[in-house]
Amino acid sequence: MAGVLRIHFTDRDFRYVQLAKSADPIWEAILGLHVLSTSTTRLPPELRPWRRGAAARAQNDELRAACRLLGDLAPADAAYFPDFLTPVESEEGMSVGLRTLRSTSRARLARELQEAARYRPMPGWTRRLASGDRQLLDQVADAVLRFHAELIAPDWSEVEATVAAHRDRRTDALEGGMTAVLEKLGCFTWRDPVLTAPYPVDSDLRLRGRGIRLIPSFFCHTMPIAIADPNLPPVVVYPVSSQPPASQAAAGSPDALGALLGTGRARVLDALTVAFTTGSVAARLGLSASTVSGHLKVLRDAGLVHSERAGAHVVHRLTGRGRHLLGTDGPGPASPVAGGPRSGGAGRRG
Repeated sequence: MAGVLRIHFTDRDFRYVQLAKSADPIWEAILGLHVLSTSTTRLPPELRPWRRGAAARAQNDELRAACRLLGDLAPADAAYFPDFLTPVESEEGMSVGLRTLRSTSRARLARELQEAARYRPMPGWTRRLASGDRQLLDQVADAVLRFHAELIAPDWSEVEATVAAHRDRRTDALEGGMTAVLEKLGCFTWRDPVLTAPYPVDSDLRLRGRGIRLIPSFFCHTMPIAIADPNLPPVVVYPVSSQPPASQAAAGSPDALGALLGTGRARVLDALTVAFTTGSVAARLGLSASTVSGHLKVLRDAGLVHSERAGAHVVHRLTGRGRHLLGTDGPGPASPVAGGPRSGGAGRRG
């Protein structure tokens, strides 16, 4: 039964709200696994190309074994999966996060795996993990690293571009104060002093003056996911969309833009409401990369698009002039596509 996540703020909590600037690599690995194990028809359109590509790449035995291992601990449809899989320290990067994961105490392993067993039958090997088997715990950390390196990292520039576009909108909203940011978080609803969102189960997260860390995620696609243990620092991962918000998409007139720019160029410009690589735009629009590249050059020369290198890829995004032409130059909320509360995929209430 569908529920609601209620995040209760006090005046003190506003002083300690942390808005993560980028996606978290370990969270993206776990949530990417959920995308990979979800039927394409149940995914938002922007995640379907990644899933198809990842499924094609996930054929070697080592990677398939890593997927099975992680899937046993954190299946997409779980009502809960252990918090030790997504340590808060991963905000400092993959290596720090994995070092923390590898050092998880035996008591915590036992406690969180016992909690997971309340929601679903656990594989027999997890009993050894719960007893503190360090070799097994290293295998779990290695599986996270392998999944990220082989399936997430090749598309990290697109993850960063999507999150960066969301960050720009969020920064604009900051002019209205923190409550304005909370009002613009897309899948959330702010009614002072409670932030709510759809959730698999009814759940109350009371911040108690500790603040909260809000982490945007590319692969979160159904609803937010909250750390389950109320004694851990409050963390909520929430979905950002590579689709323009409906209110913004309606602001421009496709027919008028087509008449002004040509249909192909107008479609490319509209696709860049969130930043993308040339190949991603081509895949989304069903055009050849060379055609998209030609349209981008014209749009760039006209001052409507800015292109910059991000690792091995070149990422394109709208300039202020391009956003104005599309009618998207005001701050806008992220589209309500989310990834599952932290009880796994159902709720990790994740």
